Amino acid sequence: MPTENTINTLNRVLEILGSSFPQYLVWGRPHIPTGRESFMRTIETIVAGQNALAERVSRLVFESGGLPDHGNFPIEFTDTHDLDIDFLIAESIDLLRQDVSDLETCVDALRLAPAAQSLASEALGLTKGHVELLEKLPVNPIASTVIGPKPAAAGKH
Repeated sequence: MPTENTINTLNRVLEILGSSFPQYLVWGRPHIPTGRESFMRTIETIVAGQNALAERVSRLVFESGGLPDHGNFPIEFTDTHDLDIDFLIAESIDLLRQDVSDLETCVDALRLAPAAQSLASEALGLTKGHVELLEKLPVNPIASTVIGPKPAAAGKH
């Protein structure tokens, strides 16, 4: 029988999959200039993969006696509604890299629960693949920053 920690960690995996930035972009519908429509199709493909795996994670949480928790989108995502898809692809890459780090922590935490760890490992591999997929898109060269508070530049007065 999975422990409460296992269920909590699986719910963290579920939250990462279900409230990722690509998930938000599907709902937020960013500005897509002519010729960039394929970028949104790539995002939709990513979301379809996340949703399929999230369903399996949800099922395991439920079968383990827990309640699946898909989490909520971070409030900072709402600041992206009017931004161009090129910028948002770069943001997606940055945020998915953070998801990779978080999923690595989940995989490690589930080392005593093989079935749960297998799903977390699958989520990790899927997310790494999504980063690679987005990195191949021919976005306009722009500076990307991670959404949310930014540290002050050193040496500025």
